[in-house]
Amino acid sequence: MADFRNILLIGASGSIGTVLLSEFQREPGFTVTILQRASSKFQPPAHVKVISIADSYPTDDLVTAFKGQDVVVNCMTTLSVADQFRMVDAAIAAGVRRYVPSEYGLNNARPEAQALNEVFHEKGKIQEYLRAKAATGAIEWTSIACGIWLKWGMAHDFVGMHVREGKFVFWDDGDGYFSCTTEENTAAGLIKALKKPDETKNVAVFLSDFAITQKQLLAAIEKIQRVKYATETIDSEAFIREKQEAVRGGDKFATYALIESGFVTGRFGGHLEKEPGEIWNERLGLPKHTLDEVVTDALQSMGML
Repeated sequence: MADFRNILLIGASGSIGTVLLSEFQREPGFTVTILQRASSKFQPPAHVKVISIADSYPTDDLVTAFKGQDVVVNCMTTLSVADQFRMVDAAIAAGVRRYVPSEYGLNNARPEAQALNEVFHEKGKIQEYLRAKAATGAIEWTSIACGIWLKWGMAHDFVGMHVREGKFVFWDDGDGYFSCTTEENTAAGLIKALKKPDETKNVAVFLSDFAITQKQLLAAIEKIQRVKYATETIDSEAFIREKQEAVRGGDKFATYALIESGFVTGRFGGHLEKEPGEIWNERLGLPKHTLDEVVTDALQSMGML
């Protein structure tokens, strides 16, 4: 299979998009174009080509933007993932060879994950849609599941961490395992996967620097920061029922609590080492990281050390 060269990046201003754009710029073998919403204030480097598009992502405009691209890499925001069905269709119409959906989390193919919240459901259905299209030869796909980004999680009070308050919230006993990958290894892993077009054709690539529990995470934070955190405990089943009811009542932000629950409980596909598939870190030559190293970096990034 011929190598990929032309890459269209959607969501370049987001949590992983910014890291991915930076990594792509270190790769002379790729030519990157950004698809950017007209309302976006993001200013990419001057040498990067930008295509502006209406915020509603009109289908005809998507087809025009996608023409001449080998790969579309989607990093769009969590609550907009359903827009990808039209984007896949537009990519096919434009002759794009491969589509990388906005995944970057747990194993969304699991029915339990899809039943937990709308985001996991939509991501899972997008994977199914891509598999069906790939079966006809219309397009190829590669997805990236990487577990939690601890630096992002710490900054956003996620997976129980509330470091600004010196507080940590456990789901149940805090012994559920979940996988973690740095943002940098996620971006590098995606790029290295695209450099192996045959091996990663129509494959869900799992990345994990390590798998931990909430208890292990808190122990590392307290050891490195040399402070004792106050702790609280959530009954996960009651919490999930409460947040699902809130979503049904129109509270879209309750979805984030359900996403958080999907990871930390270890019951919904967040422990990638236990999921059907392969952890690709070694195969892709990604650098190894330890929990202490990643927690230290996260605390430093927040000025907490």
